Amino acid sequence: MKLVLSIISKTDAPVVVGALTKAGYPSTVTNSFGGFLNKENAILLSGVDDTKVSYVIGIIGENTSESVEQASRDTDGGYKLPQQIRVGGASVFVLDIEQFIHL
Repeated sequence: MKLVLSIISKTDAPVVVGALTKAGYPSTVTNSFGGFLNKENAILLSGVDDTKVSYVIGIIGENTSESVEQASRDTDGGYKLPQQIRVGGASVFVLDIEQFIHL
């Protein structure tokens, strides 16, 4: 068994959770904050059979969106330069589960 931990946009979370649930993969969602742009995110946790991990990652990828945002970057001279940053999509971590107990 694996734990699929995904960091996604807070706005994508309801769509991703709905798609996972519809496909039979329940998940737990928690909010997070941080990153380069100091945006709110969602963290999804799903326990998945080893053979189904690729399928779950595919569902997550199909239901997340990406966009380009403007940010500013400080230079050595103290100037701020505009910079385009690609945001969204998903950062997915797959972790081995040593033991799972449902009480």
